[in-house]
Amino acid sequence: MAEPTTQQRAIALIYKMLDREPSDHADPLAATLADLGADSLDVIEISMELEQAFDVEITDEEVDALSIPEANKTVGDWWLLVEAKLGAPANG
Repeated sequence: MAEPTTQQRAIALIYKMLDREPSDHADPLAATLADLGADSLDVIEISMELEQAFDVEITDEEVDALSIPEANKTVGDWWLLVEAKLGAPANG
């Protein structure tokens, strides 16, 4: 069995942290954390879990930029940030 991609791992981690299932959404990457019921503490915990899971550092400024409700940032935006930190191409 193939290793899960960074995208799959990031999606699974975020949804699990929020007690949700990716299969509940037509496009799991398109959901915002607000859509998934995340509050500000959840956002901080998600960023910390992503840092640990992928051995990257996410700055407070990046967390703030991704968590402003008016910005409508999605699970996909969080995944793209992780991909950028890893220096990997964002192709799943």
